[in-house]
Amino acid sequence: MQSLPYKLIPAGARQAAAGGLLSLLLAAPAWGELQLKIEDVPSGLEQNILSRTALHEEACEAPAWRVRRLFRRLEKDIQPALQAFGYYRARIDKQLRRDQQCWHVELNIEAGPRTRVRSRLLQIDGGMGEDPQLAEMLAQLPLAEGEPLHHGDYEAIKTALREFALEHGYLDFAFTRQQLRVYPAEDAAEIDIAADSGPRYRFGELSFDEQPLSNAFIARLAQWQTDVPFDPRELSALDRRLSDSGYFSRVEVRSRRDLRQDESIPVELTLQTAPRHAWRAGIGFATDTGPRLSLGYKNRYLNTRGHLLDSELRLSPVESGVGVQYRIPGENPHQEYFSFGAKAAHEDTETAVSDSFTLGAQHVLQWHGWTQTRFIELLYEQSQVGDDSIDATLLMPGIKMSHTEADDVLRTRHGYRINLEARAAYEGLLSSSTLLQLRADFKIIHRFGDAGRVTLRAEAGSTIGDSTGDLPASLRFFAGGDNSVRGYAYESLGPETAGGTPVGARNLLTSSVEYEHPIVDDDWWLGAFVDAGNAFDTDAIRLRAGYGVGVRWYSPVGRLRFDLAFPDDTSQDEWRIHFGLGADL
Repeated sequence: MQSLPYKLIPAGARQAAAGGLLSLLLAAPAWGELQLKIEDVPSGLEQNILSRTALHEEACEAPAWRVRRLFRRLEKDIQPALQAFGYYRARIDKQLRRDQQCWHVELNIEAGPRTRVRSRLLQIDGGMGEDPQLAEMLAQLPLAEGEPLHHGDYEAIKTALREFALEHGYLDFAFTRQQLRVYPAEDAAEIDIAADSGPRYRFGELSFDEQPLSNAFIARLAQWQTDVPFDPRELSALDRRLSDSGYFSRVEVRSRRDLRQDESIPVELTLQTAPRHAWRAGIGFATDTGPRLSLGYKNRYLNTRGHLLDSELRLSPVESGVGVQYRIPGENPHQEYFSFGAKAAHEDTETAVSDSFTLGAQHVLQWHGWTQTRFIELLYEQSQVGDDSIDATLLMPGIKMSHTEADDVLRTRHGYRINLEARAAYEGLLSSSTLLQLRADFKIIHRFGDAGRVTLRAEAGSTIGDSTGDLPASLRFFAGGDNSVRGYAYESLGPETAGGTPVGARNLLTSSVEYEHPIVDDDWWLGAFVDAGNAFDTDAIRLRAGYGVGVRWYSPVGRLRFDLAFPDDTSQDEWRIHFGLGADL
C-alpha cells in the first residue's frame, strides 16, 4: 500500500506559542489515524520516523491482530529513525484505541538530548595524505568536533573522500578503518576513519585508429598532456574538444585502467570522421532584404593537416554575393586559424547600387572570450550613390574585436554583445583614397525575474579622411531599417541630394530601447520600442526617431519578430512593418 500525505496540525496553544511542538496527522476515510507529537527536533526527522513506520499504511479494515502487532513493534521501527539524527535516549509513549469506524494511535516522543561528536579522526595514508588540496576539502566536511551527530553526514564524509580520490587520480583508494562509536549514556560519538590512497596516477599516451587526418593534427585538436594527474573531468573536456572541432561525427574517450603501468594510465580514442563534403541550404525573410536564399558547401579534408574549404552563395533582391574561403588551423585549432578568400557582391537598394570584388586574408584568434580578427582586404567597387559615381580601389588593413556572452543563446535572459572594428587605407598604397574608419556596436539584454526584459542597443561609426564623395557605397554610413531606426526604410536616412535621395555619410549614431513582456508562457511576447539616430557629415546630428509595438514568437526554428513602427517624420511613410527571424544576440 502507498503512504498517504500528511499535514501539520497544532498540538495546543501553549506548545504552539513556545514554538517547540509539531503534530503530524495522517487520515483518510478508509485509513487509520496516526498522530505524532514530538518537540523541538531538526527538519526531516518527522518524515524519517513516518517513513519507517509501517502502521500508518494500514487501512481501517485491516485485521485487529495485524494492527496490534505493528503497534507493538513501533519502538523497534522508530528507534533507527531517531538514532540516525543523533537521538539515542528518546522516550516513546504510545496509545492504541479502536472505535466502530477505525483504529487510532497517538504517539508521543520525547527526543531527549542529542548526541554530539566528541572526536573526529581522519587518517589518510599514501600520496593523497600529502596533497595540498586535501586540507581545504577536509575543512569543509561536516561533523566537526562539537557538532550534533547525523548518520547521513557520516556517510557524506566517506563519499567526499572517495570522490576527492577519484577526481585527483588516487584510483587505488580504499578504506582501512570505518568506525562510528556512539556512547548513549554520555551523549557522545567518536568518528574514526582511515584510508590508504595509494599512488597518484597520471595520464599516459593517447592512442587512436588511423584517420584521414595526420596524427600531429589530431594531437593539436586534442590538446592532450601526458604525465599530468589523472582527472576524469579532463576526459570529458577531451571529448568536448574533439566533438566541437567539426571533423568527427562520433567521439568516444576511454581511460584504459586495465593497461596502467608505472602509475600511468593510457587513454584510447575511437573517432568516426564526419563526411568530407557537407552541403547546407537556408531560406529566410527580412524587411530590409526581402526573401533570402543561401547555399553553402564545405570540404573538411583538403589534406591531412586539417585545411578546410568553405564557400557560400547568397541571393536576395537587395544583397547577393558569392564567396570562398580557404582556412588553415593554427597551433591550437580551437582558438586560432588563418584564412584566405575572395568574394563578389551586388547590392541594390533604394539609395545605392554597387558591385564589388574583394580579396582578403585573416588571422582569427580566440582570446579570453573575445574573437580578434586581424585582416587585410583589397577591395574594388563600382557604385552609384545619388549623383556620385564611384570607381574605388582600396587596400585596407584592419582589426575586429567581438565578444558575446549569454545565459541562453536562443532565449536570452541576461547577456550582451560587443563588436569593434577599425580599418584604414592610404592613397599612395594601392588605394584611390585615404581613410580611417571606426565602427562599434553593442546590445544588452536583461530580464527581471520571470517578468519582462529590457534590450538596449547602440551603434556608432566615423570615417576620417577624404570626402564622402570618394567613398564607395559599402563604406558609407546609412541609418534606417530592421536593426537601425525602425519606422524608416532600409538605408533611407542620412544626408540627401537636392532631390531627396540619401547619399550616405561619414558618421553614424543610432540607439534603441525596447521592453518585451511574456503573454503566453515564454513563447509569445509583446514588445514596445523607441529607436533614434541618423547618419551625418557635420558635427551636428539631425535625430530621427521611430517607435512602435511588436509581437515575438519563439518558434522551433528561432525567434520570429513582427514590428509595427511609426516614424517621427511622416513625409515618406506613415508606418512600416518590420519582420525578422534570428537569435536574440
